[in-house]
Amino acid sequence: MYLLGGQNFKAGPVDCPIDIPICSDFFSDVWRSKNGVDWVELTEAAGWEPRAGLSSVVFRGEIYVMGGSQNDDESIGPGGPARIYFDDVWKSRNGRDWELVTQHAPWAARAGAVVVEKNGYMYLLGGEEGFVCDPLPFCDPPYFNDVWRSRDGADWELVTEAAGWSARPGHQCAVVLNNFVCFGGFGLLENPQDIWVSKNGADWRQVSDSPWNSTSADDIKYDFDVLVVRGGKRGQRPSIFTFGGDRETFDFTDPTNFLRVDNDVWRFSPPRRGPRE
Repeated sequence: MYLLGGQNFKAGPVDCPIDIPICSDFFSDVWRSKNGVDWVELTEAAGWEPRAGLSSVVFRGEIYVMGGSQNDDESIGPGGPARIYFDDVWKSRNGRDWELVTQHAPWAARAGAVVVEKNGYMYLLGGEEGFVCDPLPFCDPPYFNDVWRSRDGADWELVTEAAGWSARPGHQCAVVLNNFVCFGGFGLLENPQDIWVSKNGADWRQVSDSPWNSTSADDIKYDFDVLVVRGGKRGQRPSIFTFGGDRETFDFTDPTNFLRVDNDVWRFSPPRRGPRE
């Protein structure tokens, strides 16, 4: 298992500069572990800039890192340095030595995108270049629902400028039975309550409005993790497992808002014939 980059969270006059109520440190370290208990630091500072919200995938025997952001969004930490977004792509065979593939990919710089591998391509889907917009509810949030693909991380092809699902960050996409399955994510007014599938990344079909057996948008998570199990003994079908997630909103006046962070585990198994186009 490899852990790459990220950020922490600090608050108050002891940890943050004067006049900045909350702040973060950003990381470009890389760690690995065989058991989740014993960890080895491969590098304290990879070649790429420290960042959070980065996208990463293992593709053709190499680890790819792309996108992400540095510095807190103004809506979270007013008074700090401006948030920086990245559109670079890096790769490494060992997690220690990193090579710049391209300084500027053709897709807009962003954080919170999903990258998956399918049929010899890396696919990048969605993301954000900011958390909020003004004036609500009449503005369009700075989110993406475009889809790009590449065979090498340097040359990218636009698959669609606007997928069927609404623009969003914090979502997840998995490849199951040769289909993309995308769900979850953050919505500024409410989180999107839907599941979409596609065979080619361009043509999408909504197959459900109830991920996690949700009954309302309040049940929808963002910033969760997924693991695809491709089947196993005793007839176990290909499955998507989800782990944890966040359901917090920007309503900082809600004293229970901080409790909307989950550590649950769910499993979804497609019908035996699989999602069809």
